[in-house]
Amino acid sequence: MREGARRCRPSWSKLPGRLGRPLAVHLPGAPALEVDHLTVLYDGRPALEDVTFRLSGGERLAIVGPNGAGKSTLLKVIAGVLPPTSGEVRIRGQDPCGHRCIAYLPQRNEIDWRFPVTVFDVVMMGRVGRLGLLRRPGARDRALVRQALAAVGLAELAARGIGELSGGQAQRMFIARALAQEAELVLLDEPLAGLDTPSQEAILGLLDLLQAGGATLLLSLHDLDIAAQHFPLVLLLNRRVVAFGPPPQAFTPEKLVEAFGGRLRTLPDSGVIVTDPCRTQEGGDAGVG
Repeated sequence: MREGARRCRPSWSKLPGRLGRPLAVHLPGAPALEVDHLTVLYDGRPALEDVTFRLSGGERLAIVGPNGAGKSTLLKVIAGVLPPTSGEVRIRGQDPCGHRCIAYLPQRNEIDWRFPVTVFDVVMMGRVGRLGLLRRPGARDRALVRQALAAVGLAELAARGIGELSGGQAQRMFIARALAQEAELVLLDEPLAGLDTPSQEAILGLLDLLQAGGATLLLSLHDLDIAAQHFPLVLLLNRRVVAFGPPPQAFTPEKLVEAFGGRLRTLPDSGVIVTDPCRTQEGGDAGVG
C-alpha cells in the first residue's frame, strides 16, 4: 500500500459542519461509477492492476473470478474502505469519501456476530448518514426501517439479536439496511456464499427490489450460472479485467480459461468449461479475494 494513502473516515465524520468534511455533491450527468486505471498493491504485490470500467445508474454487475482475484479488494476501494495505490474511483463524479449513497455489505466472516445489537438496530444504522451523529431517529426514520424490514420479510425478527440469524436472514437484514439508507450504489461481497438454493433465490429477488428503486448494484460471485442468468453485465476479474460486458461475450471458453487458469479446463469438441475438483473453496484471504 502506498505510504500516506488516505482512507475515508467513518460515515459519521462525513457529515457537514465541524464533525468532518462536507457530503459529496453528485455532478450532473456523471456516471454512477467510474473505475479508472485502478491499481492496488499489498506489500509490493498487485491485488488489482489497471482496472477500468464504468456503470450507469441502475445497472447490475456481477464480479466473477477465482479466489485471490481481487474481487473483495475492488469492492472495498469503491466503498472507500481501502485506498488505491494508483488510479481513481469516482461515484457520480466524486471520490468515494463523503458519499452517503453507498451501501457496502462485507463478507459474513468480517462481521462480529456477537455484538449486542438487534436486527432493527442494524437496519437503523442505514439512516445515520442522513441523520447525523448526534440526532435521534425521528418518526420517518423508524417508519422507513419498519418498511424495509417488511420488504425483506424480517418484520417479525426486528427485536432479535444478530447472532441468532441464519445466513439468509443476515443477508436480508443488510439489504433492508440498504433500503432504509435509500442507497444509490449497493456493493455486496459474496452475499450468496453458504446459502441454500431457496435462500439464494430470495436474495436475488430482493436485488430486483433494490434495482427497481434505482440503485446500481455490484456483487462478487463464484457461481457462473447465477451470474449468467441474473446479471446483464459481468466483470471477469483476475487482478486485471479479463472481460467486461454481457455474459455471452464475457463467458467464452478462452476468457474463462484466461481468468481461472488451471482451475478450469475445456472438454474436447464441446467447449464446455469444467471446474477443477481440486480447486479450493473461497474463504477470503487477507482482504485480497
